[in-house]
Amino acid sequence: ANVAIQQAQSDAATDEALQALFDETFASEPPKVELNASHILVETEELAKDLVQQARAGGDFAELAKEHSTGPSGPNGGELGWFGKGQMVPEFEAAAFKTEAGAVSDPVKTQFGWHVIKTHEMRERPAQTLEQVRPQLLEMLSSQAIPALVSGLEGQANITRSEDAIDPSLIRNDTLLVD
Repeated sequence: ANVAIQQAQSDAATDEALQALFDETFASEPPKVELNASHILVETEELAKDLVQQARAGGDFAELAKEHSTGPSGPNGGELGWFGKGQMVPEFEAAAFKTEAGAVSDPVKTQFGWHVIKTHEMRERPAQTLEQVRPQLLEMLSSQAIPALVSGLEGQANITRSEDAIDPSLIRNDTLLVD
């Protein structure tokens, strides 16, 4: 069975099949906008407003984050790294993506508390190439090959299924086994 499965997976992973799946899945994806940002998470709007004023007046954003942020990125100066749309909660994402590079946002309320966001830079990440997603495509083709193999084998076979339901607990009942 393993040999047949491996052969079916190997046969499915042709260059033509890879290209067709890439075209269907990834080729029409537009480039994605990502940004690199930091944030400070606090419990009150008042503190968030004060931190916005300090940051906009030239205060060191990373030091303010280290001192005041209750979020896990606080000790790292609030650094979040690069992220794209759909990776942050909607309110945070909307504010971060409308804040210009180098600027500090107004306070933003989310379910986690109040955020002050500093957008460092934005970039457009180009669409992925076939080579970049090849392992993912191979996995997709491989996972499609097994049901196709089973379906083909079932179509060639004469299968009779009992109408009687078998109690699954009987399978585990070793007292039914005879020496």
